[in-house]
Amino acid sequence: MPEPEKLKSLLYALTGILFVLVLLDKSLGGTTDSPANPGEKTGFFSRFNTIGKSEPVSPSSTQGSSHTQRMDRAEDEILSELMGNSDYSENEMESNSLSEDSDPEDVFIPVVENPKSNVLVTEKDSSFVNPNKAEHLKTGPEEAKLYFLKFYGKGTKSHSRLVLVNRKIGGGDKVLNLLKELGKGPLPEERKQGVLNALPQRFSYSTDYSMENGILKISLGSEFETGAGPEILKDRVDQLCYTILDNIPVKGIRLFINGKIVRSLGGDGYPIPAVLTKSPRKIAIL
Repeated sequence: MPEPEKLKSLLYALTGILFVLVLLDKSLGGTTDSPANPGEKTGFFSRFNTIGKSEPVSPSSTQGSSHTQRMDRAEDEILSELMGNSDYSENEMESNSLSEDSDPEDVFIPVVENPKSNVLVTEKDSSFVNPNKAEHLKTGPEEAKLYFLKFYGKGTKSHSRLVLVNRKIGGGDKVLNLLKELGKGPLPEERKQGVLNALPQRFSYSTDYSMENGILKISLGSEFETGAGPEILKDRVDQLCYTILDNIPVKGIRLFINGKIVRSLGGDGYPIPAVLTKSPRKIAIL
């Protein structure tokens, strides 16, 4: 084949390839509007406007923009696209949870895991109340440490913390007074700061309890283990343990539901030990 014919065939082939690429670009949505500049087309070939330039230029950038302006515009485009794909608006996300900056490490107290109790749990311990050994703790009005809940972070980074609040309680049975205060939940001024109660609204408990060998036996209503997943159940147990163990000199808690001993909670079977103690957590202080 003569040389001119070869060049003509090569030119036809390159033209065909270019035409196919243009069709592919259109079929892949390459002519959609730019998120930052509606009406501006950002196709595949528009991205080649940086070839041969020492400082690449975004397709949506103007020729006279500085590098800082181009970087800010790129960040805005990415942020607007992420917000457009999310389920919540930016204002809703800020109002429903605190920012990561409001969760500083220096406002938390690290809690070291309590040493394991040397108390041997036997079959006789499965009974809720032993009238012969029952002893109730009576006290006068005093200030008690109560623990509630607060969420920090946004979206998948959201996490709960126990919150320590000081509350004046009246005289009488100290165990029952603490349970009563936990059932009341945070005060209005505490709720304004985002403090919540992991315990159910209808939090019930038996007024009969006993303390044997340094172990407090309490029985709660069935609502304690219903209407919550494993994470909330853990928060409920921690609220109970931290409040009781920080105010009453006992080694641990044996938990009963409606007078029956339990080793798991909820429909998912969240496991709990025979004797509850404080699990390691960081505590927020208002």
